[in-house]
Amino acid sequence: MNNDIFKLNRNVFNTPLEVGLRVLNILNELKSVPIDINRLIIYDYFVLHANDFNENYESLHPAIPHRTGEIIIKRKIIQEGIQLMYAKDLIDIKYTENGIYYSANELTSAFLNYFDSTYETELIKNAQIVINEFKYYSEQKLSEYVNDNLSNWGSEFSRESLIRTWLDEY
Repeated sequence: MNNDIFKLNRNVFNTPLEVGLRVLNILNELKSVPIDINRLIIYDYFVLHANDFNENYESLHPAIPHRTGEIIIKRKIIQEGIQLMYAKDLIDIKYTENGIYYSANELTSAFLNYFDSTYETELIKNAQIVINEFKYYSEQKLSEYVNDNLSNWGSEFSRESLIRTWLDEY
């Protein structure tokens, strides 16, 4: 058995390529509406962890403890993913007096049509849900929402460990 295949798959997780592909999907679902990196980081988090903002939705990734740290550490890797996709002409970057904005272009959708998997289908579904849920939030309101809820997301395991500790003692 060739173990190189497994190394390749393992080495794709949390790389600019993986994150860049998610960014492409999010931007594509925005239908060329440009967004800044802060909103993109939050949308990426919610696409992966949709259950955090609405318990009726299924998250794509497991609910690991302290997952909200992703919001803080993802900026650099998302920037690298954006640059990778921009280098391939798959997204547009707009420099404005209000900041830097990213959007899909005519190649984005054509490129994404080559992907066909259950994960991709669920990612698109979650991207649509996230966009519909938060598209009318101002930057300030979106930041406040995240800041107000950050301590709730990923802390369920902390509470569970406290309960288990308590049960073990009694």
